[in-house]
Amino acid sequence: MDPLILSFALVNGLLIGGIYGGVALGLSLIFGVMRVVNFAHGSLLMLALYAAFWLQALAGIDPYASVVVTVPLLFAVGFLIQSVVIAPLIRRESALVVEPLSALLLTAGVYLVIDNLALMAFGPDVRSASTSLVLAPLMLGPIPVNMQRLIAFLAAILAAVLLSLWLRSTRLGRAIRATAQNRDAAALSGIDVPMIYAVTFGIGAALLGLFGSLLATFIPITPQVGLSFGIRSFIVVVLGGIGSIPGSIVGGLVIGVFEALASQFVPATSAAILSLGLFILILLVRPSGLMGRA
Repeated sequence: MDPLILSFALVNGLLIGGIYGGVALGLSLIFGVMRVVNFAHGSLLMLALYAAFWLQALAGIDPYASVVVTVPLLFAVGFLIQSVVIAPLIRRESALVVEPLSALLLTAGVYLVIDNLALMAFGPDVRSASTSLVLAPLMLGPIPVNMQRLIAFLAAILAAVLLSLWLRSTRLGRAIRATAQNRDAAALSGIDVPMIYAVTFGIGAALLGLFGSLLATFIPITPQVGLSFGIRSFIVVVLGGIGSIPGSIVGGLVIGVFEALASQFVPATSAAILSLGLFILILLVRPSGLMGRA
C-alpha cells in the first residue's frame, strides 16, 4: 500500500472521527446526566441539517451563518421533547430516574415520528447546501485537507473544551454535574431537577444544531441521514466512556481512524462491520470505555 494513500486515509479518518465525537457530545451529556439513551439523537441532527438547508434555500443564509438560528432552534426542540414527552414518563414512574428501557422505547418512538414526518414533508430527494466562502483545500505537504471537514473537526474540539469548562465554572453547569452525580441529593439541596433535565436535553440538541449547520456543507441531506450518525454516536459514547466529554472525542477518533484505514483494505461496508468488532473487543478489555470510570 502506498504510504501517501495511507497518510491521506489517516488524516481523513482523524477529521471524520473528530466529527463523530462532536456529534456524540450531546448524547454523552444527556446519558451522563439523565441516564436516558436518546434514540432520536440522529433525527435531531437531521432536523438541524434540513434547517440549515432551508435557511439557505429560502432566505439565502449561508450554512455557517445559520448557526445563530439552528443552535437556539434545536435547543428549543430538545427542551420541548424532554418537557412534553420524557418528563411525563418520569412523573408517572414517581421517581427522578426513568427506567432505561422505557426511555429507550419512548425516544425510539420520537425517532420514528420525526423521520417519517420529515419524509412526508421533504420527500426522499437528496439535498445539499453550499457555503459562499472560498475554502480551498489546506495542503499538509502532499496531502490535501478538506476545509469543511477541518472546520467541523476544530468545532468539535472547541465544543468539547468549552462544554467541559462551562460545566465546571458556571452555577448552572455545577448544578448539572451535581444532578448527574446524585439526583436525590441535588433535589434535597434545592436544585430543580426536572428543569435541569430539560436544560440538559436542550443543550444536547443545541450541539446538534451547531454540527447540522457545519455538516450541511459537505454531506447529502435526506430524511434517513440521521440514523447512521445516531448509531455511530451511541458506539462512540460507549467506547469513549459513558458521560465522559473527552471520551466522546477520543472514541470518535478511534472509530474514524480505524474505519478510514480499514477501508483501504476492505470495502467500506466491511470496514464499518470491523469497527463494531473493534468496539466489542475494547469493551471486553475495558467495559467502562476508554476514558470512563467503573
